[in-house]
Amino acid sequence: MQDTIRALRALQELDTDIYRLKAELKRLPEERANRRKEIDQMLARSETLQKSARELRAKVKEIEDTTSKERQRIRKLETEAANSRGDGAMLAAYQHEIKTLKRSISAAEESGLELVTQAGTVDADLTKQRSTIEEAEKVFAEFSGNVERETAVARQELDRLLAERKRRMSTDVAPESLGLYERLLLARAGVALAELDGRICQVCFMEVPTNLYVRVTRGMALNQCPSCDRILYQRNV
Repeated sequence: MQDTIRALRALQELDTDIYRLKAELKRLPEERANRRKEIDQMLARSETLQKSARELRAKVKEIEDTTSKERQRIRKLETEAANSRGDGAMLAAYQHEIKTLKRSISAAEESGLELVTQAGTVDADLTKQRSTIEEAEKVFAEFSGNVERETAVARQELDRLLAERKRRMSTDVAPESLGLYERLLLARAGVALAELDGRICQVCFMEVPTNLYVRVTRGMALNQCPSCDRILYQRNV
């Protein structure tokens, strides 16, 4: 049984590296996708800023068109007032409308100036956002290249380890022992064995009963931790 425990420990060493590489191969593309998502979100915010700037300028253009028409209307009224031939009531009506139009133009111009200021602020934010995106794209391109290289290396190493694992699996280990190991490997995130230091499991750090400690020390059978179920071994076995 000690040979079985040694074989399983050797297999566990391989599986630890295999699980680490598999986790890395999963993490790298996920991190790249997250970084891409962040940049895409910045691009979306940039598009929102562009839309806001366009809308502000469209409102400014509407105000300019309206005030231009109102100025034309004032000039027309002034001409008609000059030709009113001294009709007091008509002249008063002209003057009232002219004053109303001038107040409207003044209010519109103030609103227009405020919109121009807002558009300028949006433009500044947009310029800053574009600079940030440009820098983020450069960093992402470099990171993406590193991901490709690291992924290729990890896959090559994983293939080597899997081949070595297949070779070690052919060793003389009882099917029931190997089956238990494989089940625990899946159930315990790639860690099927646990060292027993004194009476303490070095994975879950729970104290095992004295009789179990004695059985592990004797190494006559596979013994599992009553807390985490992992196969227990001692370093000197």
